[in-house]
Amino acid sequence: MSAAPAERPFVPDVDGVWFQLVVDDPAAGAPYGQYHREDDLVWAEFYAGGSLRSGRLVGHLQPDGSIKAAYCLLTATGDVVSGECLSIPELDARGNIRIADHFRRSDGSSGVTYIEQIPAPVREA
Repeated sequence: MSAAPAERPFVPDVDGVWFQLVVDDPAAGAPYGQYHREDDLVWAEFYAGGSLRSGRLVGHLQPDGSIKAAYCLLTATGDVVSGECLSIPELDARGNIRIADHFRRSDGSSGVTYIEQIPAPVREA
C-alpha cells in the first residue's frame, strides 16, 4: 500500500488582488487595499475606510502559503498603529481569497481580523 501524496499548501496569487476588511457594519465603511507579490516578497497598500486613513504592509511568503508580515497604519484621528501579523489564506465558497490576519500590535494587543477579495475599485483620476 502506498502513502497518499502530501497535500500541497494553498499559495494564493495575491499580486494585484484587492481586499477589504470584513466589518460588522459595512455602511460605516471598511478599509480596502491592494496586495502585490514578487516571488516570496509580499506587500500591500491600504486606503481610507472606517477609522483608517492609510497603511502599508511588507512580508515574506512562507512555504506553507501563509504570509509573515509587519504593518504600519495611520488612523483617521492621527494615531500610528504598528505590529506584525501571520496571514493565513483560504478560498471561500465563491472561489475568492479570504485571509485570516492573526496580529500582534506594538502596544501588546492582539487578535484576528479577516479580509476578503473584492473587485478592483473604481478610483477617481
